[in-house]
Amino acid sequence: MKKCSLYLILAFMLFVSCEKNPENVLNLEASVQQSDELKENPLLMNPITSSIQPKIKTMSTLYGNDIAFDYAKKNFNSNYPQNAVLYEVTWAQQPDELWFGANIPKDIISVEKISYLDKGLITYEMFQGKTLKRVKIDNNDEDLRREAILSQKMAVSP
Repeated sequence: MKKCSLYLILAFMLFVSCEKNPENVLNLEASVQQSDELKENPLLMNPITSSIQPKIKTMSTLYGNDIAFDYAKKNFNSNYPQNAVLYEVTWAQQPDELWFGANIPKDIISVEKISYLDKGLITYEMFQGKTLKRVKIDNNDEDLRREAILSQKMAVSP
């Protein structure tokens, strides 16, 4: 009788654990939506490094095109070559419903773009809001943000 009870309990556990969860686990609100001003999706590029800012409850990831990514793998400075493009994407954080104590991205707060053009010209652009519209910021703030982004080194992974 004990064996039968044990088999019934195991069968019940197997049945319950195999229940398909109907929830969509794809985080759509953290995705980049189509924008007229932001022509490419930085989330499809190569991640270089990431950071969290727990005091203000945000998280950021620095992405780069192939040129920037290859340069960051081999160099520890910010003298990226011509045609390198970097994107710093910053999200608000939200608790992860699937993993206790973890945080995941919520809404995008901003996307910052740094482009290395010819003759050493470096451009900075910031996009904000649900539709990621280009915004103009003060030149001092722009210089500070550019320095902060370019000071990040590639994350080391095994």
